[in-house]
Amino acid sequence: MRWPSTAALRGALWITVIALIATGTALTVQYVQTIRLLDARAQAAVDDETAGLIERYRAEGPFAVVQAVSRAVGRPRITDFIYLMTDTAGEPIAGNLAHWPDEINRTGYRTFDTQITTARGNVIDRQVAARTVLLGGDYRLLVGSLSDDRRMLHDRYVAALAWSLIATGAIGLLFGFWYSRRGLAFLTAASAAGDRFQAGHLDERLPVTGRGDEYDRLAVTLNTSFTEIERLVDSLRTATDALAHDLKTPLTRIRSRIELSASSRDPSGIASDIRSDLDALLRTIDDTLRLARAETTMASEFTPVDLAAIVREAGELFEPVADDRGVALIVETVPAAICGVRSLLGQLVTNLFDNAIKYTPPGGRVIVRLAREHTGLRLTVADTGPGIAADQREQALARFVRLDPSRHAEGSGLGLSIAVTAARVHGGTLTLEDNAPGLKVVVSLPGDGLAA
Repeated sequence: MRWPSTAALRGALWITVIALIATGTALTVQYVQTIRLLDARAQAAVDDETAGLIERYRAEGPFAVVQAVSRAVGRPRITDFIYLMTDTAGEPIAGNLAHWPDEINRTGYRTFDTQITTARGNVIDRQVAARTVLLGGDYRLLVGSLSDDRRMLHDRYVAALAWSLIATGAIGLLFGFWYSRRGLAFLTAASAAGDRFQAGHLDERLPVTGRGDEYDRLAVTLNTSFTEIERLVDSLRTATDALAHDLKTPLTRIRSRIELSASSRDPSGIASDIRSDLDALLRTIDDTLRLARAETTMASEFTPVDLAAIVREAGELFEPVADDRGVALIVETVPAAICGVRSLLGQLVTNLFDNAIKYTPPGGRVIVRLAREHTGLRLTVADTGPGIAADQREQALARFVRLDPSRHAEGSGLGLSIAVTAARVHGGTLTLEDNAPGLKVVVSLPGDGLAA
């Protein structure tokens, strides 16, 4: 496709430009530092040699300096020193320079190009870094050192910079184009997956390579979002179907009873039945609203909450109910202050107490324990009722699901669903286990109570 190729080329160019700038800067910095080091060493050597000749002039006079320069020029070279001593007229007295450099018109240290006479009488062009001093009022002395290494270093720097930029440009273009195409391929896959997801394929997911790079992390995030949307859509579909069924039955009974009341001689009994049906409808609507509010809970609503106090308060509230049903209620807690929504945690605890007592026969018992573990908090509500078969436990956690097919038992089928949602909002889980006999509901919450 044309668009990905253009975008990939644009990305490759940007990466190449950045690489070229980085390469050029690094080589230039290295070159400048090397030049400074060479200049400092050359100047130090020249200054030392110059100082020695000045001391000889002060101690023995100009003739001693002429002899020292002549000996230095005539002996086999150990260092590339350049000497020239002239009189007031500028005529050379001693040294290996053909004439006084035109560039040198004052004392000090500087670099210049000049001609040098070798021991065999040959004249060659060299670059010299020299210091010039006045010896009294009649003589000038120039002491220098060959600095051709500086020029050679410059030439090699230019060559190395050129080849490095060429190699960096080629590698940068290839790598940049590959990397840009890789990123664009991910964006293309994500866009296509999003289009298919919007078209109704809710099971659509992005591939995860397992490399753990930024693309994998983004894919995991998008897949988590897709999964959550799919779960919400499925929940909404299930809730709509179940809610329609739960509302249709009492509404039909209410309609029939209203028609019967018109011809009945004792409408008070029918009115009582109608009131019961309306109460059931209101309970279903209230539970649905509670579930909707639980689903939309935000982390900004979290505050420090004493979960142990909530459990104890629920125990005190349901203790009379348990006594009336002949059920022993045992509540055990430990200090447990977490961060969460008090009303939502209260709904979770209340629903678990209510279900356990409701389905425990007389003479049974309900044990509630709140304990702290190394992974966080663990709330268990265990009863000695009929329990739930292992193959039905997952179904029991779904919305509007009642394991009583005739739906004669009171309730909307949302109690455990609200508890599951409350646990999930707080970053925890709710599971159903066998209590042998009965059912054990286990709620695990992280130590800080914050959603993951």
